[in-house]
Amino acid sequence: MALNKLHKKDFTIAVKTGTEANKSKFAKECVQGEMYFATDTKKLYVANSDAGAVDASLSELSTAGQFDPSYAQSQLSYLGGLFTSSNYNISTQPIMHFDAAILDGSDQANNLGDGLAVSAWGDRSGRATNYDATQATGTAQPTYYINGNEKYVRFDGGDSLDFANNYTLPGTFNMVVVGNTIADANNFLPIGMNADSAYVIIELGGRTYGISGNVADNTYGPHYNSIQQFWATRDGSNNHNIYVQGGNSIISTTAAASRTVARLGKANNGYWHTGDIYEVIVWGDDLSTTDKNTVNNYLANKYSSLPTLTAFT
Repeated sequence: MALNKLHKKDFTIAVKTGTEANKSKFAKECVQGEMYFATDTKKLYVANSDAGAVDASLSELSTAGQFDPSYAQSQLSYLGGLFTSSNYNISTQPIMHFDAAILDGSDQANNLGDGLAVSAWGDRSGRATNYDATQATGTAQPTYYINGNEKYVRFDGGDSLDFANNYTLPGTFNMVVVGNTIADANNFLPIGMNADSAYVIIELGGRTYGISGNVADNTYGPHYNSIQQFWATRDGSNNHNIYVQGGNSIISTTAAASRTVARLGKANNGYWHTGDIYEVIVWGDDLSTTDKNTVNNYLANKYSSLPTLTAFT
């Protein structure tokens, strides 16, 4: 039947409500395609068959799934990405976007269980080039953790995930990272390069370094043992900045050095990240102030334990 000839009488959508405990009663009476919403657990079920002598088969449709409108509206969205419309929409598609809340880069329903080893972390940016990060060696795999609504990947100082394709940062780029070091580890290295002694952001011994090793900050480094947000930016004039908690610049220098990102959790020459990584986003462009603040708002809404983020101006 052609779509323009469909009428109300041609289809039926039925949703029944009740408690989680009473869904078995629904299963004994349902018709294939009917839905049941458990008001106490906020779970939605669909009947895969008509009820007969035995309970009909029910499939759970997660109300926190990526197709749930309220979940989708809380996501960072951009043209070409996993989400293209939300309360946090930006104008520039990232080159890569690693989000522990959607570990395979496709659907949060596929996330690992708490405490399991991570062999792959999928890029959710939607770009044609695949930047998925993987680790085949079991002893070098980080661990997935769930803490309430927050998900993160923990690196123990000997773990790393390598990109399927390396990416050479252009003259103008933006990078945002949400992560931390484990208490007193003094080793923050969320994203690694393909060359020795090359990095975009690294914290060692309580000092934070940017692209230029000649400029370092020792104010914030000792406090990286709780969840933090970092920006690393470079504009068309090679002005490089590192910001902590939004628009707080802790390093500002001029640096034209080439950097090629190759992995999560380890520098090429053996410096390791010791701590948690929640999210990493890289753009091959300089975001507008509006887009930066939209990203800030998205992260602040998503990670309730983040310190207050200062707006970019």
